[in-house]
Amino acid sequence: MEALTATVKQLTEILAQVGASLAAATQKLEQTTKSLLSSEESLTSTKELLASSKEELATTKESLASANQSFASTKKELASTKEDLTLGNQSLISIKELLVSTEEKLARDNQSLASTKEKLEQTTSALTQSHMNTVNMLKAQVLSRNEDIGMARKAKEESQWDQEEIVCSSVATTMSPLSWRVALWEEQNKEAIAIIKRFESQLKS
Repeated sequence: MEALTATVKQLTEILAQVGASLAAATQKLEQTTKSLLSSEESLTSTKELLASSKEELATTKESLASANQSFASTKKELASTKEDLTLGNQSLISIKELLVSTEEKLARDNQSLASTKEKLEQTTSALTQSHMNTVNMLKAQVLSRNEDIGMARKAKEESQWDQEEIVCSSVATTMSPLSWRVALWEEQNKEAIAIIKRFESQLKS
């Protein structure tokens, strides 16, 4: 009986130890399960994050491809702009050369114009002086002829010297020599006065 009691006691202790071990194993299993669930959640989150990262990577690749295309297009535009700039610089150089040539030609033309203006002024001055000299000469001739006409008319009144008749071809009339001479002087005076008026009008303008 004592042996049976000892055996039961021993079995009870063993069962208690087994129960304790089982409880510990159960607790450890629960912890492992929790840890596994947490790991699974973490793995799911990691998978989602990885999927999101893949999407972002794909988007980044697309953006990079678009950026590469844009860069290639910009590079072409830059090359075209560079060519345009080169052509523009060449045109600018040509324009500057043309401007320099035009300025030189303008300077020569100005010199020529100044020379021509000086010659014109000299010619105008000489012509003016010539006209004035001609006017003075004609006035002197008119004055001299007026004196001759006055003297001739006075002589005609005091003398019978011009009674001889001749034919005056210029007026186709019959006149005495002295009368014909007076008529000629008067006609010459009219012509001279007309020339004087024309020259004086030119000098005023």
